[in-house]
Amino acid sequence: MLFGHNAAGQLQVRIEFEQPFELPVSVFPGISGFATGEMGLHSTILDEPANDFFQLSPAADFRFILLAKDPGMEVWNDHGSAFMTNGESFFIGQAPFDTHPVWNLVTWTSGPSYSLTLKIIDLNGIYTDSAPFTLSFTAAPSAGPYHLLISGGSTGVRLTWPTNAVGWVLESNSQIEATNSWSLVTNTAAIADTNYSLELPVIGNRQFFRLHAQ
Repeated sequence: MLFGHNAAGQLQVRIEFEQPFELPVSVFPGISGFATGEMGLHSTILDEPANDFFQLSPAADFRFILLAKDPGMEVWNDHGSAFMTNGESFFIGQAPFDTHPVWNLVTWTSGPSYSLTLKIIDLNGIYTDSAPFTLSFTAAPSAGPYHLLISGGSTGVRLTWPTNAVGWVLESNSQIEATNSWSLVTNTAAIADTNYSLELPVIGNRQFFRLHAQ
């Protein structure tokens, strides 16, 4: 995203990528789902009078404000410690800037896109606020396959699998030969580093588990 201002002194944004933007499977420890920090906010280095688009003054002090977000779509704050809330600001600072927040699609259903609505402001009042602009995201397919680790737990069996396995579900079956009787495991898994971890009680003489793509 390229930022500048117009002749009237209003901040302007130029979105230079096709939407919805495809997010890859997260490679960040402790961040599940789909995420990237590659898509950044950049100040323009050129004046374009014909397009009413000009460089930003280094005397300004910039932030972006999160105005709205779809359920499941998040952007991390400027400390990388939590998701931003509506109305919260993200530090950008002076121009020239090249800022890369972490955009994170946490919960995902195949097909739809998820949006964030932002605006950029100047705390020093040199420029007026930009108009709100919307960024649209979707998930890049998670191909797999993924390893499911089964081990003994304190009260039963412990299942561990990568958080990168977004779009894959845990299923169980008492008979591995049966192809149509796998059941979804609905227990909520905990996240430890880059893995999901779930401990289940032992039921019956035998139980089989698998990860299955939705």
